[in-house]
Amino acid sequence: MSLFQDINLWAVLLAAFTKVAIGSFWYSPLILGKSWMAENKLCEADLMKGHPIWIMALLSISFAFVGALAMAFFISDESTFLSGAGMGALVSILWISTSKANTTLYENYSFKHYLIHAGYDICSYTAMGAILGAWH
Repeated sequence: MSLFQDINLWAVLLAAFTKVAIGSFWYSPLILGKSWMAENKLCEADLMKGHPIWIMALLSISFAFVGALAMAFFISDESTFLSGAGMGALVSILWISTSKANTTLYENYSFKHYLIHAGYDICSYTAMGAILGAWH
């Protein structure tokens, strides 16, 4: 019996890509990218000095896949789009965002910085849960 036999890996992969796609828009200059850069005291040139984009993309999808896979273990066969979305929202609000709130306090980030990241987590994990709930 496989640990993954009840997991739809296609749904996990779609959920992971959805998280990365939401992040690409969330942190783009069209949405909150400029605010995020200002909160971190970064400019476009600073972003170019970082890791190559292909490494960041590969790691982002890998981390998102692990998160979606972990969530899939808690999605039951009776789950629906709405119950999956609810689980994703609860996980992101009660677990991930509270952990980031603690980091925000100790690393002296602004409340705005926290809201940018927490908002992304809430949106992306809610979407991931909806996908996993609808397609398990």
